Amino acid sequence: MLMGAIRDDRFDSDLRIKLDRGDGRMRNVSASGVYFLTDVDLKPGEALRFTLEFSGLQIGVVSARCEARVVRVDPHGRLKGIGATFESIEFHRVGAHTNLEKSN
Repeated sequence: MLMGAIRDDRFDSDLRIKLDRGDGRMRNVSASGVYFLTDVDLKPGEALRFTLEFSGLQIGVVSARCEARVVRVDPHGRLKGIGATFESIEFHRVGAHTNLEKSN
């Protein structure tokens, strides 16, 4: 398989990514990786850590701490498009909705 080739179905997204060295905006995600835009200078082969937050869930806010490896960098205006493959993902519950506790 070619480096950076699409292996899994991708789903469009517009989530904010909190990188260790800045921020980005996710454009799509799959079971094996993510593509996002950022102004952070990243290189192919570089290890990467970032956090995603999913809000509006019945269980509250869920945070995903991800480790990935950059497989491609595309020029995208003043930003860079980054393709990265996941190496690990840890999910953590950040908060819960109090409305679920009030069921009377």
